[in-house]
Amino acid sequence: MIVGSTGFSFGGVHSRDDMGLIYAEKDGHVMIPEIKRNAYSIAGMSGTVLMPGEAWQTFFLEGTLYPAEEPRTLADAQALLRDIVAWLTAGRQRLIFDYEPGVYYLAEISTASKYSLRNWFGGELPIRFTVQPFAYSVEERSSTVETASSSATVQLNVETGQRAPLKLTIENTGTAAITRVTIQGITLKNMNLAHGQTLVIDCEPPMGATVGNESAMQYAAAFAPVMLDNGVNRIPVSLSYGGGTVRARITASARGRW
Repeated sequence: MIVGSTGFSFGGVHSRDDMGLIYAEKDGHVMIPEIKRNAYSIAGMSGTVLMPGEAWQTFFLEGTLYPAEEPRTLADAQALLRDIVAWLTAGRQRLIFDYEPGVYYLAEISTASKYSLRNWFGGELPIRFTVQPFAYSVEERSSTVETASSSATVQLNVETGQRAPLKLTIENTGTAAITRVTIQGITLKNMNLAHGQTLVIDCEPPMGATVGNESAMQYAAAFAPVMLDNGVNRIPVSLSYGGGTVRARITASARGRW
């Protein structure tokens, strides 16, 4: 791997440009995480019965950080290390590698690391990220339609390897309150979404629906995840209103994942 391409950003901070560190990966880059299959053995039957519901497991990405310039004193080295610790222990963040700038992982540091002076003039610090199983597209695809009726279809072109969860945003731009929203697998009813209010339905686990900062799950009569395929997806949306002018702005969005 080209040394100039082994940097990464974590939480928006870059290893080389911001921290002055060189990063070298250990044992390569995991591309296919472990998959836990929903499979069962039956007595007297060869093999197993495969059921729907596989689950992708977290995995580890490991490497070593090296100062690009040797610290002048041990105190300087300790100060750099404190900066590194503060940067890398800020919880789960976006992890983007220089050689794959179009996707990010959700990752966190989960093991202890020991600074050593053994193999590099400025010392070295091994790190290990625990990584959530999917790589997500940095670019979110979205499509918006305006409707002045009780139904609309949003067409969204998604580039993805695995099926991608839908995020649907419905803004009431009319005077009539929206009382019911139905998309494939999801129904919210007995609502009172007033003019200017926005309902957000997010099928990324943990799934949910919100109006502003408040949960709207109390209105859910059905809530099955809507997953989008690679290519063009057509998403039909049905709305019910109270009295007044009927108008809404509907935005469908999704991030590809691999």
